[in-house]
Amino acid sequence: MHRGPQLPDSLAAGVLSAALLAGSAFAADPSEAPPLPPPDPAVYTVIEVNTAQELADACWNLTSNQAIVIAAGTYDLATVAFPNGVDGRLTVGRYGAPPISNIQIRGATGDPADVVIQGAGMLDPIVPFGFQIFTATDVLIADLSVGNVFFHAVMIQGDQGAARAHLYHTRLFDAGQQIVKSPSTGSDGADDVVIEYSEIFYNVGAVGHPGAPTPGTCYTNGVDALDGQRWILRDNLFRRIRCQDGTLAGPALLMWRGSSDTVVERNRFLDSSRGISLGLQEGDHSGGVVRNNIVRWTPSAPYAVDVPIYTVSPGSKILHNTTLVRGGYFNAIEVRYASATGVEVRNNLTDAIIKMRNGATATVVGNETGAQPSWFVDEPAGDLRLLATATAALDQADPLPNVTDDFDRGPRPSLPGSVDLGASERSECLHCDDFESGDLSAWREKDGP
Repeated sequence: MHRGPQLPDSLAAGVLSAALLAGSAFAADPSEAPPLPPPDPAVYTVIEVNTAQELADACWNLTSNQAIVIAAGTYDLATVAFPNGVDGRLTVGRYGAPPISNIQIRGATGDPADVVIQGAGMLDPIVPFGFQIFTATDVLIADLSVGNVFFHAVMIQGDQGAARAHLYHTRLFDAGQQIVKSPSTGSDGADDVVIEYSEIFYNVGAVGHPGAPTPGTCYTNGVDALDGQRWILRDNLFRRIRCQDGTLAGPALLMWRGSSDTVVERNRFLDSSRGISLGLQEGDHSGGVVRNNIVRWTPSAPYAVDVPIYTVSPGSKILHNTTLVRGGYFNAIEVRYASATGVEVRNNLTDAIIKMRNGATATVVGNETGAQPSWFVDEPAGDLRLLATATAALDQADPLPNVTDDFDRGPRPSLPGSVDLGASERSECLHCDDFESGDLSAWREKDGP
């Protein structure tokens, strides 16, 4: 696959500039995250910490334009003496205090496995959250791991003023309920959140939880956001978002209850109960693009599974995704409710049908629903890049203006009938030039010798 230098899309406003990452060669995978530059001392007051107590104190006392840099190590929040009777959590912006902005909290080495922030387990309430972003905006959390907590690894509270949070190159795992949660009391969700190059996962699966709506049942999602506007989720790996007792978990990614204009691109969803949901109930979401994602369910999974991609969202676009349900569910993509007007489902590659439900209609064009495991590089491992055997998917589509690159950020061809279906564009070229993308300027006669 192509992995030439690409200029990434803009990162969260006020946090990082895309120009800082220009020229990096990388694929859509957390392990390929371009390294971030260190905090600029002309912008940030840098606070270095190397114990759990120092970390908790630094978070509690944060003011605007500060960067906390965390040394390599394991940080056990259950051992911390938190101020004012607050239970174990790292608070970013305090209730009742003036709001703060322009914050960085990041591991010192650039490797999220080197900095592990943990609670006392998914069933021990002594550490309810990892990070609770409260009255803070323009917050970057990067290059660290958070998990083994009672409720959520990261809580982004738009209902308290949190906005423009950016989770970059993190490992978020084993939360008693949703791993990343953003609540709302009606119309005050966190807006403009970016989650990228992160792993969001359970080591085994979610537990039956005493705080669930039905106590003792499994109640989880990888990311669950209410009333979130303009979220971007890209280049992430979601895995094992499922229940240990075999019951049906929530969607690995759920944007709902008034959310809108979500962009979901170049993510992998592996071995989970459900995949991407733009809304659950009628009217839950509007707009949004789901493109270049890979979803693969375990054959004969010992847990309940449901649809990989689901939308109730008017105007949403489901483009160039690859999904394999391996017989575990009837449908690969579902569009639901008559109110979900203007939906487009184009150029997807699946092994199950695309289903309209409850009076839904959509523009359904150029999709292939008969994909076979033999068409892919390493289907058991979730590598759903195309092989030459995938003749029904190769050079089958026209280019779409909303999808100019593929899962690996490589460019898609610009000529009609030259675009591959699904998330990945096949390329075996060892000495490619721009002719393959339809640009003939590379073949023009040159002046001089």
